[in-house]
Amino acid sequence: MNPSIARNYFEAPKVIAYYAAAVRGCGLWVSEEKIFRRVFHPQQCLLEVGCGAGRIAIGLHEIGFQNILATDLCPKMVKECRRVLGLLGHGIACRVADATRLPFEDNLFDGVIFGFNGLMQIPFATNRQIAVQEIYRVLQPGHFFIFTTHDRDHWKFKDYWKKEALRWRQGKQQPELSEFGDLITDTELGKLYIHVPSTTEVVSLLKGAGFLVEANIMRSKLANEPPKVLEFSDDCRFWVAMKPARR
Repeated sequence: MNPSIARNYFEAPKVIAYYAAAVRGCGLWVSEEKIFRRVFHPQQCLLEVGCGAGRIAIGLHEIGFQNILATDLCPKMVKECRRVLGLLGHGIACRVADATRLPFEDNLFDGVIFGFNGLMQIPFATNRQIAVQEIYRVLQPGHFFIFTTHDRDHWKFKDYWKKEALRWRQGKQQPELSEFGDLITDTELGKLYIHVPSTTEVVSLLKGAGFLVEANIMRSKLANEPPKVLEFSDDCRFWVAMKPARR
Protein backbone atom coordinates (compact mmCIF):
# COMPACT_ATOMS: atom_id res chain seq x y z
CA MET A 1 0.00 0.00 0.00
CA ASN A 2 1.13 3.54 -0.75
CA PRO A 3 1.26 5.41 2.62
CA SER A 4 0.44 8.68 0.86
CA ILE A 5 -3.16 7.48 0.45
CA ALA A 6 -3.72 7.87 4.19
CA ARG A 7 -2.01 11.25 4.43
CA ASN A 8 -3.51 12.77 1.27
CA TYR A 9 -7.03 12.27 2.59
CA PHE A 10 -6.39 14.51 5.61
CA GLU A 11 -4.69 17.20 3.52
CA ALA A 12 -7.70 17.61 1.21
CA PRO A 13 -9.53 20.95 1.74
CA LYS A 14 -12.93 19.22 1.88
CA VAL A 15 -11.77 16.90 4.65
CA ILE A 16 -10.21 19.72 6.65
CA ALA A 17 -13.47 21.70 6.36
CA TYR A 18 -15.43 18.60 7.43
CA TYR A 19 -13.35 18.20 10.58
CA ALA A 20 -13.57 21.92 11.36
CA ALA A 21 -17.37 21.82 11.04
CA ALA A 22 -17.46 18.91 13.52
CA VAL A 23 -15.98 21.10 16.28
CA ARG A 24 -19.34 22.80 16.74
CA GLY A 25 -21.62 20.58 14.68
CA CYS A 26 -20.70 17.44 16.61
CA GLY A 27 -18.52 18.45 19.53
CA LEU A 28 -17.30 16.13 22.25
CA TRP A 29 -19.22 12.85 22.18
CA VAL A 30 -21.27 11.88 25.24
CA SER A 31 -19.19 8.69 25.42
CA GLU A 32 -15.89 10.59 25.20
CA GLU A 33 -16.87 12.98 27.97
CA LYS A 34 -18.00 10.10 30.17
CA ILE A 35 -14.69 8.23 29.80
CA PHE A 36 -12.43 11.29 29.98
CA ARG A 37 -14.10 12.52 33.19
CA ARG A 38 -13.71 9.08 34.79
CA VAL A 39 -10.09 8.55 33.83
CA PHE A 40 -8.50 12.02 33.73
CA HIS A 41 -8.42 14.97 36.14
CA PRO A 42 -8.91 18.52 34.80
CA GLN A 43 -5.54 19.62 36.16
CA GLN A 44 -3.58 16.87 34.43
CA CYS A 45 -1.31 17.48 31.45
CA LEU A 46 -2.87 15.66 28.50
CA LEU A 47 -1.51 14.92 25.03
CA GLU A 48 -3.89 14.48 22.13
CA VAL A 49 -2.45 12.68 19.11
CA GLY A 50 -4.24 13.11 15.78
CA CYS A 51 -6.22 16.15 16.90
CA GLY A 52 -7.62 17.08 13.49
CA ALA A 53 -9.28 20.49 13.68
CA GLY A 54 -9.47 20.34 17.48
CA ARG A 55 -12.86 18.76 18.21
CA ILE A 56 -11.72 16.75 21.23
CA ALA A 57 -9.19 19.25 22.59
CA ILE A 58 -11.72 22.08 22.40
CA GLY A 59 -14.42 19.91 23.95
CA LEU A 60 -12.12 19.02 26.84
CA HIS A 61 -11.17 22.65 27.34
CA GLU A 62 -14.82 23.67 27.51
CA ILE A 63 -15.58 21.16 30.29
CA GLY A 64 -12.69 22.37 32.41
CA PHE A 65 -9.52 20.67 31.18
CA GLN A 66 -6.91 23.41 30.93
CA ASN A 67 -3.58 21.70 30.21
CA ILE A 68 -3.91 20.09 26.78
CA LEU A 69 -1.38 19.79 23.97
CA ALA A 70 -3.05 18.96 20.65
CA THR A 71 -0.92 17.43 17.88
CA ASP A 72 -1.46 16.16 14.37
CA LEU A 73 0.75 14.79 11.59
CA CYS A 74 -0.81 17.04 8.93
CA PRO A 75 0.47 20.67 8.92
CA LYS A 76 -2.66 21.84 7.08
CA MET A 77 -4.89 20.31 9.74
CA VAL A 78 -2.83 21.92 12.50
CA LYS A 79 -3.16 25.28 10.73
CA GLU A 80 -6.94 24.82 10.65
CA CYS A 81 -6.99 23.80 14.30
CA ARG A 82 -5.14 26.98 15.22
CA ARG A 83 -7.57 29.03 13.14
CA VAL A 84 -10.56 27.50 14.95
CA LEU A 85 -8.88 28.00 18.33
CA GLY A 86 -8.29 31.65 17.46
CA LEU A 87 -11.93 32.17 16.52
CA LEU A 88 -13.06 30.63 19.80
CA GLY A 89 -10.44 32.42 21.87
CA HIS A 90 -9.18 29.21 23.46
CA GLY A 91 -5.58 29.06 24.65
CA ILE A 92 -4.79 25.48 23.62
CA ALA A 93 -1.35 24.67 22.25
CA CYS A 94 -1.38 22.89 18.89
CA ARG A 95 1.60 21.63 16.93
CA VAL A 96 2.69 19.22 14.22
CA ALA A 97 3.92 15.86 15.53
CA ASP A 98 4.31 12.38 14.09
CA ALA A 99 2.85 9.67 16.35
CA THR A 100 5.71 7.34 15.39
CA ARG A 101 8.34 9.92 16.44
CA LEU A 102 6.86 11.98 19.25
CA PRO A 103 9.14 14.97 19.99
CA PHE A 104 8.68 14.79 23.76
CA GLU A 105 10.71 13.53 26.69
CA ASP A 106 9.94 10.32 28.54
CA ASN A 107 7.17 10.18 31.18
CA LEU A 108 5.99 13.72 30.41
CA PHE A 109 2.19 13.45 30.14
CA ASP A 110 -0.51 12.48 32.64
CA GLY A 111 -2.69 11.06 29.89
CA VAL A 112 -2.76 10.46 26.14
CA ILE A 113 -5.75 10.44 23.77
CA PHE A 114 -5.84 9.20 20.19
CA GLY A 115 -9.45 9.80 19.20
CA PHE A 116 -11.77 8.95 16.31
CA ASN A 117 -9.95 5.76 15.29
CA GLY A 118 -6.81 7.73 14.42
CA LEU A 119 -4.37 5.03 15.50
CA MET A 120 -5.85 2.69 12.92
CA GLN A 121 -5.34 5.24 10.16
CA ILE A 122 -1.59 4.72 10.45
CA PRO A 123 -0.62 2.34 7.62
CA PHE A 124 1.20 -0.92 8.47
CA ALA A 125 1.17 -2.89 11.72
CA THR A 126 4.83 -2.11 12.39
CA ASN A 127 4.11 1.63 12.34
CA ARG A 128 1.10 1.27 14.61
CA GLN A 129 3.24 -0.69 17.05
CA ILE A 130 5.90 2.04 16.99
CA ALA A 131 3.23 4.68 17.65
CA VAL A 132 1.90 2.78 20.66
CA GLN A 133 5.46 2.35 21.96
CA GLU A 134 6.03 6.10 21.59
CA ILE A 135 2.82 6.85 23.48
CA TYR A 136 3.94 4.45 26.21
CA ARG A 137 7.30 6.23 26.38
CA VAL A 138 5.89 9.75 26.87
CA LEU A 139 3.17 8.68 29.34
CA GLN A 140 3.80 8.75 33.06
CA PRO A 141 3.73 5.38 34.86
CA GLY A 142 0.38 4.61 36.42
CA HIS A 143 -1.47 6.80 33.89
CA PHE A 144 -3.82 6.12 30.98
CA PHE A 145 -3.98 6.01 27.19
CA ILE A 146 -7.47 6.20 25.65
CA PHE A 147 -8.27 5.56 21.99
CA THR A 148 -10.92 4.07 19.72
CA THR A 149 -10.97 1.52 16.92
CA HIS A 150 -13.50 -0.16 14.71
CA ASP A 151 -14.12 -3.81 15.54
CA ARG A 152 -13.61 -6.61 13.03
CA ASP A 153 -15.38 -9.01 15.42
CA HIS A 154 -18.61 -7.01 15.46
CA TRP A 155 -21.61 -9.09 14.36
CA LYS A 156 -22.68 -6.39 11.90
CA PHE A 157 -19.57 -6.97 9.75
CA LYS A 158 -19.12 -10.71 10.29
CA ASP A 159 -20.19 -11.70 6.77
CA TYR A 160 -18.01 -9.06 5.11
CA TRP A 161 -14.86 -10.15 6.92
CA LYS A 162 -15.61 -13.82 6.33
CA LYS A 163 -15.73 -13.11 2.60
CA GLU A 164 -12.67 -10.87 2.83
CA ALA A 165 -10.69 -13.65 4.55
CA LEU A 166 -11.56 -15.96 1.65
CA ARG A 167 -10.40 -13.34 -0.87
CA TRP A 168 -7.06 -13.07 0.94
CA ARG A 169 -6.60 -16.85 1.02
CA GLN A 170 -7.25 -16.94 -2.72
CA GLY A 171 -4.98 -13.95 -3.38
CA LYS A 172 -7.91 -11.93 -4.74
CA GLN A 173 -7.82 -9.08 -2.24
CA GLN A 174 -7.80 -5.44 -3.35
CA PRO A 175 -4.29 -4.85 -4.80
CA GLU A 176 -3.77 -1.61 -2.81
CA LEU A 177 -4.11 -3.42 0.54
CA SER A 178 -1.09 -4.60 2.49
CA GLU A 179 -2.56 -6.41 5.51
CA PHE A 180 -5.72 -8.30 6.32
CA GLY A 181 -8.06 -5.84 8.03
CA ASP A 182 -7.08 -2.92 5.80
CA LEU A 183 -9.81 -0.97 4.06
CA ILE A 184 -9.49 1.67 1.35
CA THR A 185 -12.85 3.23 0.60
CA ASP A 186 -13.91 5.86 -1.90
CA THR A 187 -15.96 8.40 0.06
CA GLU A 188 -17.56 11.73 -0.83
CA LEU A 189 -14.50 13.41 0.68
CA GLY A 190 -11.87 11.25 -1.00
CA LYS A 191 -10.09 7.90 -0.74
CA LEU A 192 -10.04 6.88 2.94
CA TYR A 193 -7.68 4.31 4.47
CA ILE A 194 -8.32 2.61 7.80
CA HIS A 195 -7.29 -0.66 9.40
CA VAL A 196 -10.08 -2.58 11.13
CA PRO A 197 -8.56 -4.77 13.86
CA SER A 198 -9.87 -7.67 15.88
CA THR A 199 -9.98 -7.24 19.65
CA THR A 200 -7.21 -9.85 19.96
CA GLU A 201 -5.04 -7.79 17.62
CA VAL A 202 -5.49 -4.62 19.70
CA VAL A 203 -4.75 -6.43 22.97
CA SER A 204 -1.56 -7.81 21.42
CA LEU A 205 -0.60 -4.34 20.15
CA LEU A 206 -1.00 -2.81 23.61
CA LYS A 207 0.71 -5.61 25.51
CA GLY A 208 3.56 -5.55 23.01
CA ALA A 209 4.34 -1.99 24.13
CA GLY A 210 4.00 -2.83 27.83
CA PHE A 211 0.47 -1.52 28.47
CA LEU A 212 -2.09 -3.16 30.71
CA VAL A 213 -5.54 -3.33 29.13
CA GLU A 214 -7.90 -1.87 31.71
CA ALA A 215 -11.17 -1.80 29.74
CA ASN A 216 -12.77 -1.87 26.30
CA ILE A 217 -16.38 -1.21 25.36
CA MET A 218 -18.41 -0.33 22.29
CA ARG A 219 -19.57 3.27 22.17
CA SER A 220 -23.19 2.19 21.69
CA LYS A 221 -23.07 0.36 25.03
CA LEU A 222 -21.43 3.27 26.81
CA ALA A 223 -23.79 6.11 25.82
CA ASN A 224 -26.70 7.14 23.65
CA GLU A 225 -25.19 9.65 21.24
CA PRO A 226 -27.21 12.45 19.58
CA PRO A 227 -28.07 12.17 15.87
CA LYS A 228 -25.26 14.51 14.76
CA VAL A 229 -22.65 12.24 16.35
CA LEU A 230 -24.19 9.14 14.79
CA GLU A 231 -24.13 10.88 11.42
CA PHE A 232 -20.50 11.94 11.89
CA SER A 233 -19.14 8.55 12.92
CA ASP A 234 -19.94 4.85 13.02
CA ASP A 235 -19.99 2.86 16.22
CA CYS A 236 -16.51 2.16 17.57
CA ARG A 237 -14.76 0.48 20.48
CA PHE A 238 -13.19 2.51 23.27
CA TRP A 239 -9.94 1.23 24.76
CA VAL A 240 -8.46 2.24 28.12
CA ALA A 241 -4.85 1.14 28.64
CA MET A 242 -2.55 1.88 31.57
CA LYS A 243 1.22 2.19 31.74
CA PRO A 244 2.11 0.15 34.84
CA ALA A 245 3.18 2.12 37.91
CA ARG A 246 6.78 1.84 38.99
CA ARG A 247 7.51 -0.53 41.88
